[in-house]
Amino acid sequence: MNLRTSLFLSAVVFHLIGVLHGQDAREGRRVMAWVPPYAVGACRERLHESFEGIGMKDGLTHLGLQFWKPTAKGGIELVDRFKRIDESTIADFRKWGDAHGVRIMLCVYNGTASGWDWELAKSAFEEHRADFVETLVSETLRLKLDGIDLDLEGNGALEGSRAAFVEFIKELSTRLHAEDKELTIDSFAYKWHAPNQKWWPALLPHVDALHVMGYAETGAGAAGWRSYDFLKAAAGEHASKLVIGMTSSAARWQEIPVEEHLQWIIDDPSVGLAIWDAQLKAPAWRTQAMWQGIATIKKGAAGRR
Repeated sequence: MNLRTSLFLSAVVFHLIGVLHGQDAREGRRVMAWVPPYAVGACRERLHESFEGIGMKDGLTHLGLQFWKPTAKGGIELVDRFKRIDESTIADFRKWGDAHGVRIMLCVYNGTASGWDWELAKSAFEEHRADFVETLVSETLRLKLDGIDLDLEGNGALEGSRAAFVEFIKELSTRLHAEDKELTIDSFAYKWHAPNQKWWPALLPHVDALHVMGYAETGAGAAGWRSYDFLKAAAGEHASKLVIGMTSSAARWQEIPVEEHLQWIIDDPSVGLAIWDAQLKAPAWRTQAMWQGIATIKKGAAGRR
């Protein structure tokens, strides 16, 4: 049986299981993608595209709008370095999500033209934590979004920030869950930079999912810390919250094609898939077989908070 046939049959089986058990999006496995602020138009077109009768609407459970940045005093504001983003843009994506059962997440990130500004993020989550939490929750509710995805990244040894970051996550998690909203975070795959794998034991109990930013550095057949098996083991009892990152700009990495990486996720009933990003630049990501396979992940069972 070839890969195309295998993915199709798996999709059919998981769909029937989902129907029989009355599954909705909250009960399935996670498939997350992002709309970066510099590619809003391209991502919008891709979300509406059909790949021989199946599309991203059939495979995604979550879509992160990476449109916000923190302010030093605990606020957030729309990114203004690229084409203008306004509330009508946000509303368009929310309507798309509502129409297809895809949850839309407010994604705040600290990227700048010169790199990741950890001091900016730290000022928000440590020095102005209460204001930052309040702003994030209030804006999520006002815009009628489904939760927060935190993409706050820092380069270098930043262990001194761990305790404050964890406390921030705890407070934000409590507030969001009280409103029936979700909290997800993005993390580096191993021990370098922040937040990283060493922070997972303290973070995982409080989040709904953790997206592993390994992308082309990790893989199904890789060795050591680069392997998907290693990542899952590192998450321990919270492995069902792990969402493994793959790059949609490549058709092959770690010496094997994307289809084999994807098959590892399909075969594992606990973990999810994180796709950076919704542009799907590599043609291999724009096929019927690819999205039939991804649809099986969406329909599969996963642990819940």
